[in-house]
Parts: sequence; C-alpha cells; structure tokens
Amino acid sequence: MEPSLTIDQVSSVLQTEISTIRYWEKEFSEFLKINCPKGQRVRYTEEHLEVFAQIKELLYAELYTIKGAKRRLELERTLTSALGLEQNFKTTVFFMFSAIIQELQKTREESKNLARQLELLRREKEKIEERLTEEQQKGLWRFLTDKFGA
Repeated sequence: MEPSLTIDQVSSVLQTEISTIRYWEKEFSEFLKINCPKGQRVRYTEEHLEVFAQIKELLYAELYTIKGAKRRLELERTLTSALGLEQNFKTTVFFMFSAIIQELQKTREESKNLARQLELLRREKEKIEERLTEEQQKGLWRFLTDKFGA
C-alpha cells in the first residue's frame, strides 16, 4: 500500500494554508488526478506532494500566473514522460518527508508536555512564594509585638 498524507500534513510540509491546497486541487486537477470516493477524506500521495511543491514554486518563487504555471507543468510533464525520471528517488524523498513529519509531530507532543510541566512548576513556585511571604509577615508581626507589645 502506498503511503499517503492528510491535507494537514501536506499543508505542514509545504507551509501553505489548507485553503490554498484546496484551491490548487481545483485549479490544477488535471495534474494532480486525485481519486477520492464521495464521503471519504482525500489522501495525498508522493506524486501529489511533488505537484503541490512545483505549483508553490511556480506561483510564489517564479511568480507565474495560474495559466502560466499550468503551461509550465504541461511542458514538464511532456519532458518527464519523454526522459523517464527515476521513480526510486521520488519514493525516497517522499519517505524522508513522511519521517520528518512524524518526528515533528512527536516533538510537538513533547513540547506540549514540557509546557504543561512548566506551568505546574510555575504554580507551585507561586504557592511557595505566597507561603514564604505569609511566614515573613508573621515573623515581622511577632517581632513588633514582642518589641512594642504588652
């Protein structure tokens, strides 16, 4: 079974809004060829990710229009089919991206746990500081009553 990504993962990898991914799905459907039965969530393959990355590069870095980007993708598709690029390299890159995404998700969870622990420590520190202040005030009060008291 070919590994697949959710739209959140694709958005995260490309650092692009989900709404932008959805827009590109519609505008560049002839290049993406996403087959998803109605009622099911779309899952993206390595080829989809590559096309999305190309689209982003063309639109944002090279400043193509939508129409120009479509022409460029068509040209590249023609050249790729004529030259026959190595599929193993694409698969390797896709697996690397997948592993990076998984590591990022683990790191995000660890970071959330550390933030929760830090918040608990802050609360504990505040309680200790409050108790210390109360004890200091009691000690000062005792000193004053002993010195000037009855």
